Amino acid sequence: MALTIYQNIMSLNSQRHLGGTQSALSKSLERLSSGLRINHAADDASGLAISEKLRGQITGLKRAVMNAQDGISMLQTAEGALEEVSSMLQRMRELAVQASNGTYTTNDRVELQKEIEQLKAEIDRISTATEFNTKKLLNGDGTALWSASDNKISAIIRGNVQEGNYKIKMESLSVGQNQVFQTDIMTVSEAENGVTITHNPSTSNGVEEIKDLVSSNSDNIYRVTVDGATTASDGYYKVSTYDGGDNTFDSTVDGDVIGSALNSTNGTYYIEVIFNNDFDGTTYDSTSNDGDANRSTLGNAYINIYNSDGTAFQTGIIANIEDTTTGDGGGNVILNMSNVSSATSGAISFNDILLDDGSTELTISAGEKVLISVYNASIPTTATGGYFDVYAPVTSGTPSNQVLKVTADSGLANSEHQVALLGFDTNGNLQTTDSFTLKIGSDSNGFLDPDDATFQGYTLNPGDVANENTKLSNIARFIDADGNNLFENKQELTIWGNGKSTTIYLEADDTVADLEKKLTDAIVNNLGMGSDDPTVNEHLVDYITTADPNSKFRTVAGTFVIQTAMVGEQGEIAFSGDQRLINALSLAEVQKAESSSVKVTVYDATTGDLIGSDETGNDRVDGVIQGIELVIDSRTSVNSQLNSSNELEFVENPNLTNEDYYLHVVDNSTDLQIGSNKGQDLSVSIPQLNTVGLGVDKIWVVSQELAKRAIPDIDNALSQVVTIRATIGAQINRLEHTVNNLNVAHENMTASESRIRDLDVAEEMATFTRYQILSQSGIAMLAQANQIPQMALQLLQG
Repeated sequence: MALTIYQNIMSLNSQRHLGGTQSALSKSLERLSSGLRINHAADDASGLAISEKLRGQITGLKRAVMNAQDGISMLQTAEGALEEVSSMLQRMRELAVQASNGTYTTNDRVELQKEIEQLKAEIDRISTATEFNTKKLLNGDGTALWSASDNKISAIIRGNVQEGNYKIKMESLSVGQNQVFQTDIMTVSEAENGVTITHNPSTSNGVEEIKDLVSSNSDNIYRVTVDGATTASDGYYKVSTYDGGDNTFDSTVDGDVIGSALNSTNGTYYIEVIFNNDFDGTTYDSTSNDGDANRSTLGNAYINIYNSDGTAFQTGIIANIEDTTTGDGGGNVILNMSNVSSATSGAISFNDILLDDGSTELTISAGEKVLISVYNASIPTTATGGYFDVYAPVTSGTPSNQVLKVTADSGLANSEHQVALLGFDTNGNLQTTDSFTLKIGSDSNGFLDPDDATFQGYTLNPGDVANENTKLSNIARFIDADGNNLFENKQELTIWGNGKSTTIYLEADDTVADLEKKLTDAIVNNLGMGSDDPTVNEHLVDYITTADPNSKFRTVAGTFVIQTAMVGEQGEIAFSGDQRLINALSLAEVQKAESSSVKVTVYDATTGDLIGSDETGNDRVDGVIQGIELVIDSRTSVNSQLNSSNELEFVENPNLTNEDYYLHVVDNSTDLQIGSNKGQDLSVSIPQLNTVGLGVDKIWVVSQELAKRAIPDIDNALSQVVTIRATIGAQINRLEHTVNNLNVAHENMTASESRIRDLDVAEEMATFTRYQILSQSGIAMLAQANQIPQMALQLLQG
């Protein structure tokens, strides 16, 4: 090799080798510092691509393991809640079995029902409140969401759904029938109670007055027994009603008191007077001269009408009742207005007052009583107040022996007043009872309008059926063999239906009509089991005053017919209360509920394609729409109406086939991502597990029969819970295996990725040592190479 000064080829060669050694040493040092074999794509391009793909799988598997563990936690939360639901259902079943035992009374079963209601409420609370990361688990929302175009259809979530919009059409196949209850026969009792007022002939004016102070906002009934002298001429008795607030009797001696006004606008007021003196030998008679007629017939009883100042009301209308017969069968009293005399003289005579059997006689014997009630008194403009009287018998002269007086706040014109004559014998047994409704009106001249003056009567003998104005406390069914009246205390009657309950309160002063109204209001308004037709609602609860042999349920007078406007199981109701009250009502199920039969066809609302159809006889359709059980209001396919007997009947809805119902369904199920790639998931769908979904929302044990029916329903609910718990348990086990599998895959992929990307430190240290030595050698040789040009100077010096 030539010895040159300008170019040191050996130095350049040494530099090149030293640079390579330094570069390799740097890379080796980087690998040793990072622990990775591939720090840059240039280190291993294909290896980097493979390792990055593996790294994605590895991180995905690691996240999938955590997802699966979160899924396990979620499912364990749901399963823990269902464990409590299962325990509560077991307790409900135990209570149902207990209530099925005949040794328990209705009162006992009501207490058992209270616990069941609390358990049902807790099941619903758990269903609503059980969440995982704010996601509802048990009320169906965690599986699907739905909405309907009409409240006549609803959905229960049963599993994974096929989301979409569905059009539902129905066709009625049969109308079914509703459940009907009928009570025992309500008859007038023979009970006699009250206070005794003994006549004292030495009293000033021979008068004893009993004031009945009543509230204007409630109904009241008071009884007094009158003991008198042997002859009516020794004195007379006057019982008057006045407006007041303390509801007490105040006994005074006053022969001139007419009294203040009785406000009977908002209530019904009754006074019963029992006579211990005989009123014999009476016949119906006519009167005249403004109420001052001379009456010489022994044993007359009168009803006179007056203004508030004691003068004759308008034309001095006087109805004279004289009676001696035994009153066989009682009956209507008819006032024949065709024989009313002219009113120009200031008096009107009533002639030809008859019983409905054509007789003119009525017995008022010792021990009998008179009931007079005033209700819904109107306020005329032509009168300033008034009252009407019932007089005891007289031997001659003006009928001063006034026995009973009832006042009305502004006269008696254009109003109705009920007068009931109830007969008791000396042993306290009711013999004859005749009830009259006195309608009073006036013509344009202020005189009595003959067309408005009539007596309408009802027979109320002991054992005879009660009428709508009969107090509940006067009904024989509510009085036991020992004479204890059920309504000595307020009674509660609870009606169960439509998944709800409502309670009505019954008191002694409530009438048959009041009970009818309260039951109707409870069924229609509180339970929501009425009809869209108000006339139908008026007859859901009917008290039968007159039997109709051509009807189905109105054939027995004195009974209540109780029903709802819904057919099938949805329309069933139940009653609970004090055992004595339930026994007294003796509610019999005279017609069992039968569901209507409906064909349901479902279409895709978007495309119009047929999804499927099914016929149902229990108002539920399952299996047509995936994951959805349709619930149809039983009133959808049928209409309720009244027949000629005012009985409820059901007919097919004529517009049903023209009506479309729509259901919107959205899938909201929980998909657990348990793999690193798309499609590697587990769908978790927990059905609707509240009381509605479980079918226990209408579980009642308030009667032995209902308790027995509740047992299989609870068993079915338990089966549902057990099934879903088993499914959840299986899914938890699956996820635990999934976690194990994912961990194995994660481990192996990590090992593979490590082999590609991680550094073999031992091997690299050998490499590093080699390059380190080479580097030192290269530096030394470069130094020697750089000394070569100095040798040329030696030659030049030589």
